[in-house]
Amino acid sequence: MTQETVLAPALTAATSTAIVVEPGSTATIGIFSATREDKAVTPAFSILLQTPGADNLADYLSGSKRQVIVGPGTYRVQRRAYDGIPFGVFVER
Repeated sequence: MTQETVLAPALTAATSTAIVVEPGSTATIGIFSATREDKAVTPAFSILLQTPGADNLADYLSGSKRQVIVGPGTYRVQRRAYDGIPFGVFVER
């Protein structure tokens, strides 16, 4: 399995690049920081599923929780601005 950064670590609001999951496939999404902070407050990230209309909220990421997403689908992860240490998002396939 390979890991790919889809949202660089930062404190600003941002949305990841598209995470395309093919039919019958899965991908694991998680958050990361450049430093290890056991007591760090981590932000919540929203996992959005692309639809023909507005994107649907599929789930949340926070702390060490990773989420497995199932295809077919195109997903994005949204980060709101916050104070703390910079966190980003990776996908593993």
